[in-house]
Amino acid sequence: MNKYKVVLADDHAILTEGTSSILSEYDFIELVGVASDGEEANQLVEAEQPDVLVSDITMPGKSIFDISDEIKKKKLKTKILVFTMHESPDYVYKALNSNISGYLTKNAEKDELVKAIQTLAEGDEYYSQPITQIIVKGFKNRKQKDSDNQNPLNVLSKREKEVLMLLIEGYNSKQIAEKLYLSERTVSNHRANMLQKCKVNNTVELVKLYLDNVNKW
Repeated sequence: MNKYKVVLADDHAILTEGTSSILSEYDFIELVGVASDGEEANQLVEAEQPDVLVSDITMPGKSIFDISDEIKKKKLKTKILVFTMHESPDYVYKALNSNISGYLTKNAEKDELVKAIQTLAEGDEYYSQPITQIIVKGFKNRKQKDSDNQNPLNVLSKREKEVLMLLIEGYNSKQIAEKLYLSERTVSNHRANMLQKCKVNNTVELVKLYLDNVNKW
């Protein structure tokens, strides 16, 4: 099995000692440096050029994102594994958009930490299950938002959509008013509002707009 060089960075001494002790149990991991702040971590990475930097996000001096930028700029081989208590989506998404290959929370079992290090050292990415759930949820939310933005009919209210569906089925304003228990004047107002919101000139254009976007609704 290949031997992987690792630098560990964390400003909490007790956690650093504990993690160092865990990594020392594995003969295929060589801990080549331990840093207590971002500046020291950055210097160790440049000097040792480890396979993996295991680091917390927030430390005195440079943040992991600053170090990530330095690694990318200097074209170093080192992969970054974020090892942190932070599960904020903001941090997760920022890591995804940076030169960071893995994200693991500190409540992970030691075997998962070692697996993550191996995975990154071998050129792949690793995200723990809670982080993967955050990523998937964010993707779904973004997809829904994109879908909403793409469909011009989403500017309509729930009641206006009900009126529109009845118009498409061929009902006139009087019949729609009876079906929805509204006054005919209210239905007419809804129709006028729909034309204005969707920026069309008449009901025919409104129906065409619906047909063009029905798969997005």
